Amino acid sequence: MKRILFLIISLVSLFHTSASAQHVRSVFGFPATEPGYSLGVSACYAAQIGDWIVVAGGCNFPTPGKKTYYAGIYAAPVDGDVLNWRLVGMLPEPAAYGVTAVSGDSLLFIGGNNSNHALKSVYSVRFDGVGEHACVKRLADLPCTVDNMAVAQSEGNVFVVGGNHDGKPSADVLALNLNAANLSWSNIGSMPGSARVQPVAAALDGKLYVWGGFFANGAQSEVHTTGCCMNIATGKWTSVAAPKSVEGREMTLAGGIAWTFNGKIYATGGVNKDIFLDAISGRYELVKQSDYLNQPISWYRFSGNLYEYDVVKEAWIKTRFADKALARAGAQMVVTQKGCFYIGGELKPALRTPQIVVLQDLE
Repeated sequence: MKRILFLIISLVSLFHTSASAQHVRSVFGFPATEPGYSLGVSACYAAQIGDWIVVAGGCNFPTPGKKTYYAGIYAAPVDGDVLNWRLVGMLPEPAAYGVTAVSGDSLLFIGGNNSNHALKSVYSVRFDGVGEHACVKRLADLPCTVDNMAVAQSEGNVFVVGGNHDGKPSADVLALNLNAANLSWSNIGSMPGSARVQPVAAALDGKLYVWGGFFANGAQSEVHTTGCCMNIATGKWTSVAAPKSVEGREMTLAGGIAWTFNGKIYATGGVNKDIFLDAISGRYELVKQSDYLNQPISWYRFSGNLYEYDVVKEAWIKTRFADKALARAGAQMVVTQKGCFYIGGELKPALRTPQIVVLQDLE
């Protein structure tokens, strides 16, 4: 029986590896102007303006044990094989762990933090006529500092979901109506349950979906697997199921990323629930705290699953495949006509990657 089970698991793994090879490919090029940036960053700002992919900020550990934050704004023409980056501007201060929204021909860099403080600032970033220079303008501040949150957009509304609000884990949702005459943020209430730091979010067909996230609170710490869904028109929340691995195990999306594409929601990345919970709870039963950062990449078991959610069926319909190139936390996804660019992130705590891969042909 064990040999049969091993054979089945091996065949499933082979199938999913073959499937991922058809859809995941590496591209060359990562920003390198600021010293240390070429090592790769996590928690950067990233999106598309016109024909350009834009990456800004982020953080890494060029010196072991010392986190460095960055301020550069980089742009590269959208290309399927090579990204030729150039520095087009600077953020007013180094920042990471914020979110990015799109507003017409501009991007919004929202909140975040750095080594000195958390941020409530919101900056509009757009290009001059030829894409040579980024024009940065400050917009209406958030009502509090917010970092390690998620973001989603629907019909002119930007939703900032969870994260740390004024330094405290939160389940609140903030909203900005981009069509309003005077831009201002409002708190539209809380998600059900406890706080969600580093969740994922996506909005589609009038609903806001949230999964994953964690709440560090000693013995009461949580790493969420299931999610919740808000009807944007009514403000009513309902529960939604967790994504599952190929083997049928509920998975967390804490530290992962979700995005919409062709009428579906996709998600990937994120930490391993058991390993991460053991650490944030302070138990450290799986490994001594002093050894936690010293394990090989494979030990942390970040998820490389690509999940697909069908909003009509209101269910995760399948795990499309698993690929080790997707097994990251704090990576960003930029959706373009030439594919979905999965940028940077960490391979394990304190180790970033400069690898960019493109997901394509997801229909």
